[in-house]
Amino acid sequence: MPKLLLFEADARAALGRGVEKLTKVIRGTLGPKGGNTIIDRPVGTPIISRDGVSIIEEIELEDLFENMGAQVAREVSMQTNEEVGDGTTTALILANAIIQEGFAAINDQVSPIEVVNGINQAIEVMVNTLQNSAQPVESEAVIEAVAGIAATEAKVGRLVAKAIKTVGPEGIIKVEFGQLGETTMELDEGASFDRGYLSHHMVTDVERMEAVLENPLILISDLRINTPQQILGLHAKVQAANRPLLIIAEEISGEALTALLAKTKAGGPAVVAVHPPEYGKWRKGLIEDIAILTGGQVFTRELGATIEDVSIDDMGTANQI
Repeated sequence: MPKLLLFEADARAALGRGVEKLTKVIRGTLGPKGGNTIIDRPVGTPIISRDGVSIIEEIELEDLFENMGAQVAREVSMQTNEEVGDGTTTALILANAIIQEGFAAINDQVSPIEVVNGINQAIEVMVNTLQNSAQPVESEAVIEAVAGIAATEAKVGRLVAKAIKTVGPEGIIKVEFGQLGETTMELDEGASFDRGYLSHHMVTDVERMEAVLENPLILISDLRINTPQQILGLHAKVQAANRPLLIIAEEISGEALTALLAKTKAGGPAVVAVHPPEYGKWRKGLIEDIAILTGGQVFTRELGATIEDVSIDDMGTANQI
């Protein structure tokens, strides 16, 4: 297929028109008094929305060059949505203003490098200004108002405010699609991290495919368990205590894993093994958090620890995992 080419001012003009058209579509949705946009689709019912990301995902311009500009601008909103979760319309409006003024300066023979440097300097000034004028949101009423505007529903705003008040500013709030016809809130006590069991043979609830341990002992480490001999000594201590075992370790070899599962199959305590959460410096901090929560000690390669050093008293505990 032949390639269409545009250069310099013509190319900038086409890209700029694409950004402007995309921005114009969602500009009217901005703010608490913003209106809705309706978009037809080839399949399904039309979309009626005032959410910037939802709207621009459906837009494709007929002119190829204008569409390229729109696609580039779309990335601004998409990235804002991924990192912040809100402010996508504002981000696109700002991006459009920067692009239009930047192209105008280049058309007036200003060096593109100088334009970029000027934009970066302006960003630094604006970020500092915003940080200096920012006020911590501590009032439940303010949180409710902000969340209600973002969700376009007062009830959701109240739920978000209640959730933040319940878990605190450092707590974790997870949003999931539900099967009910209403938005609800559930509180899960304890802590969690995103790692799963290393073998399906560790499952204790076959119907739900979950590994559930009651009153377990917890080995908290970033160690590598390469041989059965490394872990079977500790397993014997756990078996004598007649309690299940959760192993958090960087690596467990197939042989060591097989040996542990064989012990469980022979009537020994249930064993579940998982990798530590996160990586690098984040991992170290989260492992220490787990130790604090469970009352155990951390065994790391950095400190020269080995599995043989671990005693029952060194291990963490929990009511349920």
